[in-house]
Amino acid sequence: MTRHLPDENRPFPSRTRILATLGPATDDPEVLDRIVEAGARIFRLNFSHGGVEEHRRRIKAVRQLEQELGTPLAIMGDLPGPKIRVIQVPEGGIEVSPGEDVLFERSLDGACEPAAGDRPVRLSCTWQGMVDCVHPGQRVLINDGAIRLLATEVMDDSLLCRVTAGGLITSHKGVNLPDSKLDIEVPTDRDREMACWAIDHDVDLIAMSFVRAGEEVESLREVMRSHMGADCADRPLPIVAKIEVPQGVQKAQKIIAAADAVMVARGDLGVEMDLARVPIIQKRLLSLARALDRPCIVATQMLQSMIESPIPTRAEASDVAGAIFDGADAVMLSGETAVGAYPVVAVETMRRIGDEMENWMQAEGLSLDQSISLQLESHAQDDSQTLVAGIWSTAEASQARCIVVYSEWGTWSRLISRSTRPIPILAYTRRQKVVRQMLLCRGVTPEVMDVIPDEAVLTRDVQQRLHHAGWLEAGDAVLVVMGRPLESSINSTRMTVHRLVEEPELT
Repeated sequence: MTRHLPDENRPFPSRTRILATLGPATDDPEVLDRIVEAGARIFRLNFSHGGVEEHRRRIKAVRQLEQELGTPLAIMGDLPGPKIRVIQVPEGGIEVSPGEDVLFERSLDGACEPAAGDRPVRLSCTWQGMVDCVHPGQRVLINDGAIRLLATEVMDDSLLCRVTAGGLITSHKGVNLPDSKLDIEVPTDRDREMACWAIDHDVDLIAMSFVRAGEEVESLREVMRSHMGADCADRPLPIVAKIEVPQGVQKAQKIIAAADAVMVARGDLGVEMDLARVPIIQKRLLSLARALDRPCIVATQMLQSMIESPIPTRAEASDVAGAIFDGADAVMLSGETAVGAYPVVAVETMRRIGDEMENWMQAEGLSLDQSISLQLESHAQDDSQTLVAGIWSTAEASQARCIVVYSEWGTWSRLISRSTRPIPILAYTRRQKVVRQMLLCRGVTPEVMDVIPDEAVLTRDVQQRLHHAGWLEAGDAVLVVMGRPLESSINSTRMTVHRLVEEPELT
């Protein structure tokens, strides 16, 4: 029997999505159920951790819950990317102190070794090319920058560094090289493998890590096309480009234009770049994504303290609210739900903050913050943007309280959702996977319609759906949009202003 979630009984569903990372803390079916009830609709699989059997089990759990609830749930696979990590470290870790020397070796038999006599600490990492790319005077950061080294000398097969900020080095901690130009291919072989695996195992979105250029996004898309085969009628999975390195920030416009969505990945971004610039970069990327008609996720440490605490800090609450005000389509929880002690409470807290922010903006008549002035490089535009402007102009003139659109591949719903106006959008498609993918678009409530409708069918179903959901009252205007590409170079849309009657005609 299908259950109904609390969100479905509201006058309008929440506009901003919550993206929750799956992990050991969510493996209990009851916890996963409560996380969905609390408001999460998109789930992240971190392919940097765990094996494919673990990921397969979690996908199955989400799909079973989706079927039980009768509500769409999306799954995003997050590719590892060229993440550099320290290899195995002896149990207990290796403590390093300021002024101490550390030797990174190209290859090291066995585990890393602590200092012994006149010999410095010996480390190695998962990428042997580090020795070739780091030069004296450049920084080597370990564990998100908590441990900081400065390269002093390069030898044939090793790199000598001096510790400037010490700490405990444990196995598999990340290594960042913010000053060095890295000769690493993206997507990596592992990225290609896991992207193909995701296609075969009912994943809906792919997040691409450490993107530096739009060509890298196109390369991953081509990998997926090749894997699906020339005769496949489906499209490659939408690619969420993660902006988290300086080169990605510099090439952001071309990356976002090449991708299907973007993520402000503040974890590595805050290590690779000056921490004081991260809020500015976040605001710019959100504005840039909206200008280029792409959904945007804000991620990393949004409610970090809730990994161990049942309440967030005031600063974290403000961070979530600020991201929503700036126009984030989704806000993401990482360790808070994957390994935290309070995964359900974390989602409930994020939903409550989001609802309060959205209600305040609605009551005050505020649109999304668009205060940043962008100077875009020239990029190709098509007539769809003109049509979308016409849709919103008609919605405002008719005082429509809802826009309804049939969107075969989700493109029209995505384009319409880029507006800063707070009018909810109900989007229909006959493809279940597209329904899940549309969950990433702010303010869009997607549903399956088994047949491609004509205007009469769509209007009739909308009348029944909105009446029974209690979204609108009799006399309220709804803008019904039928938009389809007619040819490769021509787009068209048909709009009808429909006013709800007292009793819908049931057929």
